Amino acid sequence: MINNSEQPEFWEKNFIDKQEMWGFDPSKSAVLIKDFFLEKSIKNILIPGIGYGRNAQIFKDNGIKVTGIEISKTAIEMATKHYGADIQIHHGSVTDMPYDKYRYDGIFCYALIHLLSSRERKKLIKDCYDQLAENGYMIFTTISKEASTYGKGSVVSKDRFEMFGVLKCFFMTESL
Repeated sequence: MINNSEQPEFWEKNFIDKQEMWGFDPSKSAVLIKDFFLEKSIKNILIPGIGYGRNAQIFKDNGIKVTGIEISKTAIEMATKHYGADIQIHHGSVTDMPYDKYRYDGIFCYALIHLLSSRERKKLIKDCYDQLAENGYMIFTTISKEASTYGKGSVVSKDRFEMFGVLKCFFMTESL
């Protein structure tokens, strides 16, 4: 994982420089998960690493209350500008969870867990589980060893590579 003193600066700089770098359409995963959450009558979700909210809007548009966690103040400001102030976003790192005592029906963690160290991944999963309501659902998307970026950058450890000078990515397999 990026040193905590470097991580906010990395994401802050990226959101300042690249703004809505992934566009406004939700990811394919968010579209699929929205359908699943609606089928399961999920009323509220937590999105750790919410970014500027592109994956939050589809849930909000379908009557699901969204709470997020985001390390970049710029991304939070962008989310508020584009999607309104009715999405509560806690400012800080997911490694500092929990930010509230609320229990969520669903947790959707998109493309974040692979940016954490082994210890931080375990803590994130535990922290999410601890905030999950009874009979709730946690869904994590990640990068796999099938990605074209696998093996790029400096080797940090088995299946973990440093890219862009500071970002460390762990590439997952089904056997984990």
